[in-house]
Amino acid sequence: MHYFLAILALAVLIVIHEGGHFIVARLSGMRVDRFSVGFGPVLWSFTRGETSYQIAAVPLGGFVQIAGLNPGEEGISPDDPRAYPNRPALLRMATIFAGPGTNYVFAAVAMVLVYLAFGVPQPGKTPLVGGLQAGKPAEAAGLLPGDEIASIDGKKIFDTSEVSKQIRAALGRPVAIEVRREGTSKIFNVTPIKEGSDFRVGIEIDSKEEYVKAPFITCVTQGLRFPYDYSRFILHGFAEIFAGRQKAEFSGPVGIVKVMKRQLSQGAASGLSIIAIISVYLGLFNLLPLPALDGGRLVFLGWELATRRRVNQRVEQTVHLVGMLVLLSFVLLITLRNDLGLGRFFHH
Repeated sequence: MHYFLAILALAVLIVIHEGGHFIVARLSGMRVDRFSVGFGPVLWSFTRGETSYQIAAVPLGGFVQIAGLNPGEEGISPDDPRAYPNRPALLRMATIFAGPGTNYVFAAVAMVLVYLAFGVPQPGKTPLVGGLQAGKPAEAAGLLPGDEIASIDGKKIFDTSEVSKQIRAALGRPVAIEVRREGTSKIFNVTPIKEGSDFRVGIEIDSKEEYVKAPFITCVTQGLRFPYDYSRFILHGFAEIFAGRQKAEFSGPVGIVKVMKRQLSQGAASGLSIIAIISVYLGLFNLLPLPALDGGRLVFLGWELATRRRVNQRVEQTVHLVGMLVLLSFVLLITLRNDLGLGRFFHH
């Protein structure tokens, strides 16, 4: 059920993104010929008005086919006033920005509802596995980031500070670490190793968030700020990766669904929060100034507005086509190597 809900939530986020393009394109006087969730062969479709709506076989995103957006489309008259190229540049820019913008609006509304219903998250005392040091006993034993530490050697753990105390007290003998993962309890036998004068297992301890009731205005303002604050967090992570201080860990659609499934299993607050987070990721990723993404199209539109000269449509389309092929290849590689655990096949 949680896998189904995760897939459904991801599909809804795609519909929200493409729906932003669709609505603003229609309001801007453009004709929309197709609204697709997924790429490739069509699994199901229907037509209403002048638009065909469809679900396709490859769930790597979606698209809205606006008349004239892609040069060389058949049946598009060069002087058609409802074709994308013939609309004012500001309306075209608004149409392109609307997809990521709608993701941000959705995330803000979702988090306002979460904060109003459950409270504002604050760091609690319950310890979580925040990270694992490569090659250390905890990773080898099978613990995962996000595991909630419930007990060590049968002693219940109620505070983050108690974890290291219990591991040190074992003086190097194996300890039974009980964790809660996706609603179930699991026990892992881990043998600490001595580092200097201390015993460690290679766990970076984090604290589980607790939702605390807050005033109405606090819930609303923090919820509305959430997309901005989380975008800054993501961009900081990118900066750390480029500076070599943090390892890049990418996930494809399968990995995203797995993360969403895990969070959905932890309750409504965690489920809605991860959906809002993925929505921010979709919005921010699509705003990156890369070919084939909305940000790439905005770069060309910005150039047109600044210079009052339109970029040759064939050149722009070629750039976006090459970018799309590179992007899909990257997503496929990440999905096979990281999400499905087939990385060993790429090292031979």
